[in-house]
Amino acid sequence: MGLTPKQEKFVNKYLECGNASEAYRHAYNTSNMKPSSVQRKAKELLDDGKIAARLDYLKSHLAEASGISALRIIREHEKIAFSDATKVRSGWMSLKEFESLSEEERACIKSVETKERKMITPDGEEVIDTQVKVTLYDKQKSLDSITAMLGYNAPVRTETDVRVGGTRPVIIFEDSPEEEDGK
Repeated sequence: MGLTPKQEKFVNKYLECGNASEAYRHAYNTSNMKPSSVQRKAKELLDDGKIAARLDYLKSHLAEASGISALRIIREHEKIAFSDATKVRSGWMSLKEFESLSEEERACIKSVETKERKMITPDGEEVIDTQVKVTLYDKQKSLDSITAMLGYNAPVRTETDVRVGGTRPVIIFEDSPEEEDGK
């Protein structure tokens, strides 16, 4: 597109934050500039044809620019949808060490909460009881997302003839997802 490195830096920061003045300060030396000058210069950049074209291109190709693809999204959902909660446990009452989990197993973890409680034993000894709660992402939501992305729940077209006030039929098309129980 023929942009200078600073202009390209401005464009990328503007896409990230949505604030032209902040993007200008990020890309250019503004230490001796008044805020009004920064705003004016940022506006001039936004009005520049080459910069506007680059912004439009990147906005319309954000997925490409960020490296996100349908395949990548499906692979992330696949980790969750086909995860197994037993993979994070080393027994019924104990968890595996976080560092020993694979990348796929870690990707399924939504949150980890730790709660410590001080207790006094009958012989007066202070003991700290630590409880760890691991919450995994919702498998069903990921399965539903995969199903939708792959088109497995595509609408079914039904056709109905209706006669309205005359002899000529009116055909009504209705698109609706198939129901699971065949209704």
